[in-house]
Amino acid sequence: MTINVITQTKTNLATELIADGINTETYIPPRITPPLAIISPDNTYVTQGDTFATFRIGLLITLVAQNASNEKATEALDELIVTAIGAIPAQWAIDSVEQPFALSANNAEYIATRMAVSTQITI
Repeated sequence: MTINVITQTKTNLATELIADGINTETYIPPRITPPLAIISPDNTYVTQGDTFATFRIGLLITLVAQNASNEKATEALDELIVTAIGAIPAQWAIDSVEQPFALSANNAEYIATRMAVSTQITI
């Protein structure tokens, strides 16, 4: 079975994050085990690209820091952000990184942020 270009694009991005030491999922897992990056569609998931037959794919990378005191969790999240930025391949645009927020999961709260990224694909 062949993998479609959208799935392959998400998988390739996950591979880059994993190579830089970030545990990464390309779907929302049933149980979150931080530190973790979760790749999901952005609000502008697929839009028209710059040329014929090209499209831009927009993804969100939710970075979740391990549970700790606010100070330690904030430092850990900042480190995740820096590592993720370094792992993003050159053909990707880093569109934004949101301010940190409290993510509720597994009957706990984690400090997290969302990084919006996009790249051009051909379908």
